[in-house]
Amino acid sequence: MVGRGTNTMGIACMLAMLLCLGGAGWAQDTHTSAKSKKLKLSLGTGTLGGLYYIFGGGWARVLNDVLPEVEVTAESSPGSVANNQLIQAGKMGLGFSQASTAFEAYNGLAWAKGTKYTRVRGMVALYPATLTIYSLESRGLRGLRDLNGKNVGLGPAGAGVDQFGRNVFEVLGIKPKKIHNLPHEQTAKAVGDGQLDAAMTVQLAPWPGLKDLETSANLKFIPLSTEEISKIRAKYSYYSVSALPKGSYKGITEDVPSLGDWNFGLCDSQLPEELVYKLTKATFGGQKQLLLTHRAAEYTIPENVKFITIPLHPGAYKFYQEVGASVPPGMKPPQTGGR
Repeated sequence: MVGRGTNTMGIACMLAMLLCLGGAGWAQDTHTSAKSKKLKLSLGTGTLGGLYYIFGGGWARVLNDVLPEVEVTAESSPGSVANNQLIQAGKMGLGFSQASTAFEAYNGLAWAKGTKYTRVRGMVALYPATLTIYSLESRGLRGLRDLNGKNVGLGPAGAGVDQFGRNVFEVLGIKPKKIHNLPHEQTAKAVGDGQLDAAMTVQLAPWPGLKDLETSANLKFIPLSTEEISKIRAKYSYYSVSALPKGSYKGITEDVPSLGDWNFGLCDSQLPEELVYKLTKATFGGQKQLLLTHRAAEYTIPENVKFITIPLHPGAYKFYQEVGASVPPGMKPPQTGGR
């Protein structure tokens, strides 16, 4: 057996485990250390091998370098869903999330099952990503419908891609034999070893995990048809039309139509306004340093605030007003006329 068949229990178990790990920085999110006199913040990223984990380390370094009064620690987590849950529970100050996952959390949709995560707030738009569906070429899979009755990996339970994939299957009536939840790198390895028929990930191409897999395997990247994209977006309008660019992987000789999602930095609504203002300003001021971590930072600019899908923290909103970035009315903090 290579992974779980459901995500509900997996997410619940991992969240319970993370909530108990006080020594790892989850139990006490923000506090001032008597010894260091620094405000400590946990930053929830993702699993090893994913871009959240890589980018998160660089982002923490930028914030710590610019703001000596703050100590930000990048923590590995299951991903988007878990990060929203931990912020809502008051166990984390900052976290990564896919825009769709944060929208579902704030509005109580899909996996949130009617519970509105009103404590999460938008802070900075980081980079876009594309739904990437891949398998070994030898499996003979050509379209999404071919995933019926197959073993499919959707990354770790609690990651945005897990819910993304389930949403796609639900709309299109696709029923895999089993859905497996493993960390991103293990999922890619399981595809390469033939344990999984196919897998999904949501990454800014090229993702190193797939580039590594291509050195020993011929991969097929499965496209979405125009009809499939329209059906999915009719229900989940927050997914955007996207594509894997030609040449982004060895197995891609022409653009592969798909869906996209933005990734952004969340924060706790209870963090002080001035602190979040400084964190937001420091993020954009440190963009050149972020680019040394990953080229995804080329998208980390104030103008992309328009891709955030939930209300901003007042501190972040203050920064965007200061630099003249256009904030959609529905993304303004509630007390300033947002939803």
